[in-house]
Amino acid sequence: MYLRDHVRQVAARLIDLQLAIVDQATAHVDTPAPGMTHLQHAQPISFAHQLLAHVHAFARDVDRLRDWDRRAAVCSLGAGALAGSSLPLDPRGVAVELGFDSAFENSIDAVSDRDFAAEFLFVAALIGVHLSRLGEEIVLWTSREFGWVELDDAFATGSSLMPQKKNPDVAELARGKSGRLIGALIGLLTVLKGLPLAYDRDLQEDKEPVFDAVDTLLLVLPATAGTVATMRVRRQRLAEAAPDGFALATDVAEYLVRGGVPFREAHEAVGQLVAWCVAHDVGLDGVGAEELAAINPRLTPGVRSVLSVQGALEARSAPGGTAPARVREQLAALTERLRQDREWAGGS
Repeated sequence: MYLRDHVRQVAARLIDLQLAIVDQATAHVDTPAPGMTHLQHAQPISFAHQLLAHVHAFARDVDRLRDWDRRAAVCSLGAGALAGSSLPLDPRGVAVELGFDSAFENSIDAVSDRDFAAEFLFVAALIGVHLSRLGEEIVLWTSREFGWVELDDAFATGSSLMPQKKNPDVAELARGKSGRLIGALIGLLTVLKGLPLAYDRDLQEDKEPVFDAVDTLLLVLPATAGTVATMRVRRQRLAEAAPDGFALATDVAEYLVRGGVPFREAHEAVGQLVAWCVAHDVGLDGVGAEELAAINPRLTPGVRSVLSVQGALEARSAPGGTAPARVREQLAALTERLRQDREWAGGS
């Protein structure tokens, strides 16, 4: 009963965090940003698209909590020590009175079962991993090297030594607490491993990791939501960084493919173009027509038509892509999903 009540509180705080991210994403659908793989510039994206990727992860976490609740809604009262009871009890009636969906069907299983605790701790650990990933990105975004985001003073700290510092402590703690949540899961699974059926004193060790995981999530989730809700996005810095690292090279390759060039050959031609640009310290848009032809005859002056960040964003218009129109579709779908999840979580 404790855990089913508190799972809804955790879900409600998860929804609050998702809404904070959605609000930021709504304001930045048309804000271009560098999309990265391996922490290297890859392709331009909408900054909202990057933010909403985190919302989708947290939405799956809420789904897992809802699915967990379906299995946890089995009342074990009346199972006795392991064999049931000789008294005229009504386990199903008690279950209904206490808000459970059903009563146990096997008294030994009812006494032995700690799946509900282990499964909750798995979901908690995965939430922690998702919080850690968001926290890490906020740490990167607020660094001087990136400079994409500035944190509100309420969610950053100074240094006891260096007066110029503004440290992303809340984001770092969100990242660090994931280790605590993962540890709680591994600890309980290790306790449960090899236990015989029915009750063993070992099972008292289920309380501490469960209580600690609940407390940790109810601390970290609101703090992270506040961090996201109050952070200031530096649009100009993002827009300036979006085409860096030859991020439009894939658009050139796809332009050639649309003209009938096999992708392998297009990939090779653009690779030669990038190598030439690196050697001559110029961008893709700084290569003249004669130089293009000299690098590879497939590189015609028409490739310049795709050297636009906004055009690159709009071109990714397949379902689920980063085109602003598709991102707005995501926002609409996520808003409805969050409404439904809020109904389940209640006013927790």
